[in-house]
Amino acid sequence: MKLFAFDSPVMQAINKVTDYVILNLLWIVCSLPIFTAGAAMSAKYYVGMKLYRGQEPAVCKSFFFSFKNNFKQTVFPSVVIAAIMAFLVADWYYVIKTGADAAYKWILFIANTLFLMICFCLFSIIARYEISTKEALRTALGMTAAKFVRVFFAIILFFLPFVIGIWYLKWA
Repeated sequence: MKLFAFDSPVMQAINKVTDYVILNLLWIVCSLPIFTAGAAMSAKYYVGMKLYRGQEPAVCKSFFFSFKNNFKQTVFPSVVIAAIMAFLVADWYYVIKTGADAAYKWILFIANTLFLMICFCLFSIIARYEISTKEALRTALGMTAAKFVRVFFAIILFFLPFVIGIWYLKWA
């Protein structure tokens, strides 16, 4: 058996990892302007779902196809989400500077977590289905409520590399 033959398991695994790396790089680059972050996230979900199902799409072509198709629908939610996140960041800044009590910090933490969970579900629903933004938001609320634990752990796994990276830089 040839280890580096195109159809060998090793090369197929390398090909799949490369596709995911390219997908994440496209997502990062296309998310730099804040108002395009929603379209980039939904395009990432669109291509990720195709890769998971084994459809082997051309990553760049599929990403930009989905980006273009979902751009109009995701601009308004992206701007609203950015505004709400700015408010929540300012709230955390106020809490840290004034030394608010623990109850307020817990309420703010729970509100942030629920908000992130709904946002996490919203763009995956927009990527998967062709529905209005209002219906997608309603579905995201229902999905967050129905699959709370699963979505919570998905949020943790999404942010864990960033937290580890920041912790490692401080530690190093």
